[in-house]
Amino acid sequence: MQRRDFFRLMAAAGLLPLAKPAKAAAPPPKDDPTYWRWVRGQFEVPADETYFNTGTLGSRPRQVTDAVANHLRQIEQTIAHFDYKPDHPEYLAGYGKQEELRAKIAPLFNAKPREIALTQNATMGTNFIANGLDLRPGDEVLMTDQEHVGNKGPWELREKREGIVVRKLPIGTPPSDPNAVVNITSKLGIVMPVAQICAAARPKNIFTLVDGAQAIGHIHIDVKSIGCDAYTTSPHKWLLAPVGNGLLYVAEDRLRDVWATLASASWNDYEPADGAFRLMQFGTANLSLLIGLGAAIDFYNSVGSDRIEKRVLELSNRLRDGLKTINRARIYSPTHPAMTCGITTWGIDGITGTRLMDELWSRRKLRVRAVDENSVRQSSHFYNMPEEIDATLEIARTLTRVA
Repeated sequence: MQRRDFFRLMAAAGLLPLAKPAKAAAPPPKDDPTYWRWVRGQFEVPADETYFNTGTLGSRPRQVTDAVANHLRQIEQTIAHFDYKPDHPEYLAGYGKQEELRAKIAPLFNAKPREIALTQNATMGTNFIANGLDLRPGDEVLMTDQEHVGNKGPWELREKREGIVVRKLPIGTPPSDPNAVVNITSKLGIVMPVAQICAAARPKNIFTLVDGAQAIGHIHIDVKSIGCDAYTTSPHKWLLAPVGNGLLYVAEDRLRDVWATLASASWNDYEPADGAFRLMQFGTANLSLLIGLGAAIDFYNSVGSDRIEKRVLELSNRLRDGLKTINRARIYSPTHPAMTCGITTWGIDGITGTRLMDELWSRRKLRVRAVDENSVRQSSHFYNMPEEIDATLEIARTLTRVA
């Protein structure tokens, strides 16, 4: 065997990288004043641009994009070695159990690995639950009047097609009830009392699904404390994983209540050890994206969940406190400490949401998202800097003087 072929086979077996990565600069101590600036330097966003739209799509750290790109390249360079043998590396996803990755994910929920299914986003997970439960015409599904389209659409489809009843309960904009921090809505960033809802539903055998698309990587999640039967989320937002990754938790005692509705080889596998595996059978998928998800979790853990949550609240509170001092500025998100998070939806009287979005970009290259006629949504994550919040506030003050 030629030396070149030997090294290619070693790489294909995952025993040797194909190219030696550049050595990254060591981070400063986490209590060092420069630590967060070092964190900002791990992202590809140009230094003169600011990204405040994590609520739609997170910016990925360099180590995540490198992990995906390097894995894609390694697959292409060694694809002829793919022989399907169980003791050799996989080259695709969508069929395997991904036990190591699910074990890495489980602590983020305080769940068991077998209670986790890998999906592509929160919408896919919601669809699996909405279509997997046995419901009859007339059965009721309760939700709020502020659900994301990916959470209400699957239920509305069953309502139109099969005659179930979807009831949308008004909760106010924003609600004033400062309950436990357990879930976040997408548009306004409202912390919802989901644990209390689940506690009331369980004695009545009502199946509870939490749409936590905005939560993972943002706030602490403990599905056991929440007491929900299922939880769906999108790690491509605040966890900063590649697009195409989603996570679905189903409590062990509820797994048999959910049919597989996207079926492949193991759709009928109810083995306790495999758990939610049959709910992640969706055919050939991109294994490199799962490599990226693992790298995103590693980056998140390296910074620290408590440190991230504290940083997010410090930045978002800085924004909200500043907006409160500006004439004609309106905060549509909650401001009660028990109901706030990294999302702040706000506007200025007399200025449309689209114009406000464009003014922030043209004046200082601050990227927020216009969410309706009167407001923008600004997502403050740990890679943002205090001076970027201050720049937002200065532009808001200027606009109130000239508009």
